[in-house]
Amino acid sequence: MAAIHPSPASRDRIRHLAGTIKWAPAPVWGESAGEHKRFVAYLAGSMLAWAVAGLVLAALIGTALGLVV
Repeated sequence: MAAIHPSPASRDRIRHLAGTIKWAPAPVWGESAGEHKRFVAYLAGSMLAWAVAGLVLAALIGTALGLVV
């Protein structure tokens, strides 16, 4: 099985995305309706992203163990 290595450009994009996510401030509840909507959207997006990440990781582990056909 051949090893898969990302291109340098892909590594830079991933590194930039990780830095953006790491240092971006999370929204707070605030006082206005706009701030409330932004907070709820952030919370829902975060939950969805973690769920997708968990499913992808489970699929990768299952594939590595030969459980997924």
